[in-house]
Amino acid sequence: MFNELKKILGLSFSVSNLQCMRRFYIEYPKQQTLSVKLSWSHYCELLSIENIDERTFYEKECVNSNWSVRELKRQLETSLFERLLLSDGKNNKEKVYRLSKVGQTLSKSDDILKEP
Repeated sequence: MFNELKKILGLSFSVSNLQCMRRFYIEYPKQQTLSVKLSWSHYCELLSIENIDERTFYEKECVNSNWSVRELKRQLETSLFERLLLSDGKNNKEKVYRLSKVGQTLSKSDDILKEP
């Protein structure tokens, strides 16, 4: 079956890519919520994340920080989300969960500049 699809539609219909397409369809039933700033490769990486809050956090960070797929992989490998949750106690947890829901908001000019 996969070989027939490859002949008709091209090489992008491998078993792993079809599994990713199926998972994408299940996880993102509302296509309107998708970001046009992310590529298919971004979404394939994001689909490997089981925790919805964590996935949403990485989605928002990809868009807001203009992460490449390579940078997303690096942040996933270094467990950015978990490290942020573990740092600075309960107040920080609430901030991280808020970031996963709405993303980073710029309310004043100081928010644009980051301290080294």
